[in-house]
Amino acid sequence: MAIQDLIIRTRIIWIAAVLWYSPCSLSEEDSFETLDALLEAQFQYTDETLEADYQALDAALKKAYKRFKNEIEDVWGEGEVVLPEKSTWVDYSLNRKLRRRFDFEKGFVQIERIFKEDSELDNVTREIQLAVQAAAADTGADLSRKDTLWQYASQDLQNRAVTIENTVDTSQRPVMADLLDIPESAAVLTVLKKATKPMQQSLGLSPQQENPAVQTSSDTDKQANRPEMTATVIAMANEQKKIMVTIPLRQNYLSSAAAAYQPKVLIEAARQSLPPSLLYAIMETESHFNPRARSHIPAFGLMQLVPASGGVDAYQHLYGEKLVLGPDYFYNADQNVELGAAYLNLLNTRYLKSISNSLSRTYCVIAAYNTGPGNVARAFVDSKSVLVASREINKLTPEVVFEQLVQRLPYKETRHYLQKVTSAQKKYQEMDQLVRL
Repeated sequence: MAIQDLIIRTRIIWIAAVLWYSPCSLSEEDSFETLDALLEAQFQYTDETLEADYQALDAALKKAYKRFKNEIEDVWGEGEVVLPEKSTWVDYSLNRKLRRRFDFEKGFVQIERIFKEDSELDNVTREIQLAVQAAAADTGADLSRKDTLWQYASQDLQNRAVTIENTVDTSQRPVMADLLDIPESAAVLTVLKKATKPMQQSLGLSPQQENPAVQTSSDTDKQANRPEMTATVIAMANEQKKIMVTIPLRQNYLSSAAAAYQPKVLIEAARQSLPPSLLYAIMETESHFNPRARSHIPAFGLMQLVPASGGVDAYQHLYGEKLVLGPDYFYNADQNVELGAAYLNLLNTRYLKSISNSLSRTYCVIAAYNTGPGNVARAFVDSKSVLVASREINKLTPEVVFEQLVQRLPYKETRHYLQKVTSAQKKYQEMDQLVRL
């Protein structure tokens, strides 16, 4: 339980005790009216405190983003800054000269190392080899330790004595275990030597003879008929260069990612009376199964929950108390799926319950997950009132409801979002047979 909630509950008990032992001149009706007024004041205090905490979190994240962006720009140069996004996780070495990019939408891991002098090649090659191996071995806890943005934001919050609920993922299972085939270190070295051969020759070095017994990633990939691992040297501004190694994810990586989350998806789908296909479709559309997804809103994790809105509402729906949760809470895959499913249930059974047809309501739930129930109402009436809009929606077939949402939702992003989710849901329909609703 958060400290602020403990304080509030203690105050409520104290108020009740005071009223219980109040002078007899205070009538029972007056006592309860006074209690109602005091409780209302306490709830207002709770909301104001939550808002203050969220504003502090938002400010700390923005400050951290700016600081980290400036650090990277100082090393890599203008226009070369790459930071985490919804479908792409990015982290940097301590000296900011090496970065790893895990692209869950396009299906590759990329290791880049910037340098100036060709004489650095040995160190550069060694660092890339280690980074490639770590890409396959890192757990959620490892990625949390490498999350410089949150480290900076967390320190800022600590300096301001603001406490945010933030449960770190302690799982020891490598995040990319089922998605990435990492070639042996010798194979990586062979590909790097091919890419840097002209630089080695310019230094008067004789590149070691390639070992014919070592099968390079390229050879393996050709036999498996899949994209090859590549290494490229790219000239940059300020007389800098970078070596970029790109390793494709497995061809079926999205299916493998979905399978990794299946136990939790099935549990939460049953718990919240939702088809598993809907949870999977939203996860794929929101993050392409990137467990450390982050957007500018900010929203975090597999199902891209916003701490100030969906996160608070879902947590209260589940646990009966309001909390502003930190990024690491959402980066924990099990917690993210739990909250995402709870928020969908909240939309389906409370905010949009006045829509009578279940399929029409599902379309509206999907759109509302992205843009909020009020904007869904605006696709049907000149108002944000769901109750008013539902009277119009209930006159229409589900097919017409879908078309009207696609054509009239206020934001283009949400119109496309509805189409993407409903299309993705078809891929996971067989999962719905595993849950009885």
